[in-house]
Amino acid sequence: MAITVREIRDKDFTRQVRGYNVDEVDEFLDELADQMDTLIRENRDMLNQLQSAAEASVKEVPVATPEPVVVQSAPAPAPVAPVAPVAPVSQVAEAPQPDVMEDTGYFKNLETTLRETLLNAQRIADETVAEARKKANQMLANAEEKASAITAAAKVEAEAARAEAEEVRNACEEYRGRFLRLVEDQMHVLKADEDLFK
Repeated sequence: MAITVREIRDKDFTRQVRGYNVDEVDEFLDELADQMDTLIRENRDMLNQLQSAAEASVKEVPVATPEPVVVQSAPAPAPVAPVAPVAPVSQVAEAPQPDVMEDTGYFKNLETTLRETLLNAQRIADETVAEARKKANQMLANAEEKASAITAAAKVEAEAARAEAEEVRNACEEYRGRFLRLVEDQMHVLKADEDLFK
C-alpha cells in the first residue's frame, strides 16, 4: 500500500528512553510530506498538460477523405482504392505517454526510498536502544560489584572493631579485677594496722 502525505504527517513513533529527538523527527516528516505534496501537485499538472496536448494533437490529425471517383464511360469501371480507417479520438487520447510512465516510476522509487529510510530509522533507533540497555546493564553490574566490595570491606572492618572492642572489654575486666584485688589487699593491710594499734 502506498504511503500518503496524510500518513506521513500523522505518523507517530514510539517513544523510548534516549531515542531520537521527537521535534527533529516531526520536522523531518513535515518537510518530507511538503515535498511529496508538491511533487504530487506537479505530477497532476503535468498529467493535465499531457492530456490537453494529446487532445489538441487529436484535433490536428487530418482526417483522410476518399478521393472522388470519376465514372467514365469505359467498358469496365476502375477499382476504387479502399480508404484507410482513421483511429477513433478516444484511442489517440489514451495512448500511453512515456513521460507519464517515467513519473510513475519516479514516485515508485520515491515511495521505496521513503520506506527504506523509515525502516533504517527504526533499525537505528532499535540499535541505539539495545546499546543503551547494554550499557545500563554493564553500569548496573559494575555498581553491584562495587557495592559487594564495599560491603565486604565494611564487614571486615566491623569484625576488626568487634575484636578490638572485645580486647578493650577484656582489658577493662582484667584491670578491674586487679584493682579490686589491690583494694582488698589494702583493706587487709589497714585492718592489720588497726589490730596493731589497739
